[in-house]
Amino acid sequence: MTLAIAFDMDGVLIDSQPLHYEIDIAVLKACGYPANLETVTPYTGVSNPDRWPKYKQTLSLSQSVERLISLQNQFQTNIFTTASLSPIDGIPELLKYLNSLNIPCAVASSSSQELISLVLSRCELGQYFTHIVSGEDVQAGKPAPDIYLKAAKVLGRPPENCIAIEDSPIGILSAKNAGFTCIGYKNPTTHGQDFTHADHVVSHYSQCHEIISRLSAPKREVQP
Repeated sequence: MTLAIAFDMDGVLIDSQPLHYEIDIAVLKACGYPANLETVTPYTGVSNPDRWPKYKQTLSLSQSVERLISLQNQFQTNIFTTASLSPIDGIPELLKYLNSLNIPCAVASSSSQELISLVLSRCELGQYFTHIVSGEDVQAGKPAPDIYLKAAKVLGRPPENCIAIEDSPIGILSAKNAGFTCIGYKNPTTHGQDFTHADHVVSHYSQCHEIISRLSAPKREVQP
């Protein structure tokens, strides 16, 4: 099988999900809501256009969605600019392995193009990705299949020949809704995630090598 791989970013390429939790909590507190980790973890992987209306409705916030997104952008810029960013253990080795097999890779993330580019640059991972698909590039965010269908298109592979690597149930559903095989990565800092719908589950990226090798192996013809 001629494979292509699409990686989510937050919690998959870098351990930035705690930063996003911090940003959301800061925004909600600035709006007068006593948010904590339990408040924000159910929204892991949800794109900004979908997440902030849900916060507004669920928490009965008086601020407009536009104001919430503006606050989020302010806190995000400050936090990501000052934070120490590095790839999750095993990611550079996995990307080098995929590169050696000439398997094309894309980022398929709900984050903005600007933030994805910043992270890839600071973590020195940009050379491994032929394409970036962000939440800004599609009409419907995860768990809708749009991001992964777009990723398959730009990678030039049918969805059934694509693998997604995700760390949240919303992302996993998005990949599966698009017809991808999905590897769920158990990020120890991403709390309370359900991997029921993932095809494979790993706790370290070294475990992906064997899975990808098996999936990319030519199918043997069954003799009559």
